[in-house]
Amino acid sequence: VANGRLTRGDWIAVARKALIASGVDDVKVDVLARRMKVTRGSFYWHFKHRQELLEALLEDWKDNNRREIAAIEQRAAEGATGLIELFKVWLGEDPNFPAFDIAIRVWARKSRDVTKVVHDIDDAWIGLFQLFLEHNGIKGTEAFVRARVMYFHQIGYYALAIRDTLEERI
Repeated sequence: VANGRLTRGDWIAVARKALIASGVDDVKVDVLARRMKVTRGSFYWHFKHRQELLEALLEDWKDNNRREIAAIEQRAAEGATGLIELFKVWLGEDPNFPAFDIAIRVWARKSRDVTKVVHDIDDAWIGLFQLFLEHNGIKGTEAFVRARVMYFHQIGYYALAIRDTLEERI
């Protein structure tokens, strides 16, 4: 809370916690305002309506994924083409992100728009994995299938809340 005033980011952070804890149906202005011990007016200072907050939540998730993808692409541009380099960036993520990722995926089951965004991000990850595999001599369909297996393996870790250390995963 900056200068005693709530920011747009504060509302998004509380909405993220609500989404993780109990799903998109509980991301409501009244519920969030009570949790933050403020009036609804504070919310409307930052957002026109609930849908705008939901869009900001989804954008936050996309931005997290895009930052990781960009970090991996940067390492590749610097010459790191080994899969271990890809995994080091990916597995070094914010420890709270897996719960957020799964909450977004559960929300996607209820919303075609969210499903499309999730599929777009999934496709970007799979494409990145496939590119790394191709740089390592695995081509075509085999690279695509292996990329999907690796990616969905990670999503499975999220879904099952497996808590291996970074060293164990690598």
